Amino acid sequence: METRETPGGTLAALIGLTLLMLVLGLYWVTRPFPPLTSYDGSSACVDTQVTAGQKVYPSEVVVSVYNAGRKPGGASNAMKRFMKRGFAPGDTGNAGTAGVKKVEIWADPSSPAAKLVAAQFGAGTPIIDGKPSLGDGIVVVVGDQLGRWPRRVGAVVAQADTFICGPKVP
Repeated sequence: METRETPGGTLAALIGLTLLMLVLGLYWVTRPFPPLTSYDGSSACVDTQVTAGQKVYPSEVVVSVYNAGRKPGGASNAMKRFMKRGFAPGDTGNAGTAGVKKVEIWADPSSPAAKLVAAQFGAGTPIIDGKPSLGDGIVVVVGDQLGRWPRRVGAVVAQADTFICGPKVP
């Protein structure tokens, strides 16, 4: 049998490349995740005035959906369902370790838009104020235990004069 000799330069280059990839890999793995409040403030919606007694419909509400679960695709699947129900799409993405098991609405609890979005999931859906603004409009954070959506709610009545984040009209 014939043995091959590997030139020293080739062996040194392979060892150097391996060490470089090891260092870069360790650097990328140990970098911190971006902060949960990474929203840059650019808006895909406009403030729309709503008066007390006026009905608010899904087509007037921008919804952004974020996945807090381990299963991939939670936010995009929920966004598709919102769009089928007539809501205007905002942003989608991951909410990191938000700790949401089923669903939470991150918005002002007095907002008729937030109430309309929460109504899509049924009574008792939490609307939580003071959470970071991850995206445009009403922020919905879904978890792995979201399950079935019970019903479609077509409109809610505003209880007071307010503003909602409505879709931009081209």
